[in-house]
Amino acid sequence: MISKKHNLFWITTIACTLLLSSSQAQTIKIGEAELIYTEDEIPIRYDGSLSTIKKDENSMYFFHSFGCRLKPESNRRSRHSWHYGPPLDPLKVHHFSKTDDEFWDYNGYYQHMEEEGIWILGMYQANDGALLGITHSEVRDFPGEKEDQVFAIGLEYSTDRGASWTYCGEIVRAGDPFTNVGGGAYLIKDDYLYVYYNDRDTIDKEKKLCVARARLNGVLNDASKHRVGTWHKYRDGNWDTPGLSDIAGSNVVPRFDGRMGDLHSDAAYCTALGKYLLTVQTGLANRLLLYSSTDGVDWQQEKVVDVAGKDEIQAYSSFVDFNGPTNDCREVDGSFYIYFPRKRHDDHEYDYMYRRLITIE
Repeated sequence: MISKKHNLFWITTIACTLLLSSSQAQTIKIGEAELIYTEDEIPIRYDGSLSTIKKDENSMYFFHSFGCRLKPESNRRSRHSWHYGPPLDPLKVHHFSKTDDEFWDYNGYYQHMEEEGIWILGMYQANDGALLGITHSEVRDFPGEKEDQVFAIGLEYSTDRGASWTYCGEIVRAGDPFTNVGGGAYLIKDDYLYVYYNDRDTIDKEKKLCVARARLNGVLNDASKHRVGTWHKYRDGNWDTPGLSDIAGSNVVPRFDGRMGDLHSDAAYCTALGKYLLTVQTGLANRLLLYSSTDGVDWQQEKVVDVAGKDEIQAYSSFVDFNGPTNDCREVDGSFYIYFPRKRHDDHEYDYMYRRLITIE
């Protein structure tokens, strides 16, 4: 028989352990906003999240796509640009820029469309150095819908460190394909590649923030052959809804102050926290939010990263860790940055670039 004294010892030990664990609980600290570039100084005009690939110990490559929706024979040309630089001057060196004709092999997609365009919004670096890009496409002149714009998340592949790319195809559309899917945010979990996007139901027209996935090895194998396999949306607890179906996925991100956010954003796994992180912008609610998750599906709001002024938005944020665990910033450690613009929602020429230091303590 166990004595009362013995019971009291174990109860006290457990209580002390729980108290110690509680006192040592990790917290996310948001640093002060640091202005990196004014609208007159910044060498790009933000048109999508910046992809990052580590260059060396002191600098990072930043990739940006701009103005990619084009009419055939038009004078307007998209620009895909690489810059690199240190933390306080990340776009210091203009590495190169190319137009879509110089940069892309469309691989037979989107031919004879009234307008077509592909943005790269996220990059994954494979073990062999190849780059897998998460894309956002916009096209017009789909059959029966000559005036409407259709959006999709897709993939592209590069074997020359991002100097040129081949489009592999679409992987996800919203249930209502005329919904701006945003995109670029991705995670790696349990050998799956998760991508996050805006979805909308065709019946109630409700916007949702959703996720789709496919096995990473299969994705890379297909991409190396310039093709895509079938992806599946998360819906009602299951992963059996095809990514290109007209059925919307389930919302996985809670509303902020009654508003649904937007996934023109970024994601990363935080090794210090042991959780996945996701940024969400709120449009004219003027907030940039940080969410966390242990499984990539159930997201909870952690912090307000930034509050902008009236008529400003903070789309296109990026996780950046100059000394982090992975070259492509898909993982960050206990000290990293979130870079983001404050943009006028109605003025594409207005971009002030900021960053905030995020620490796990």
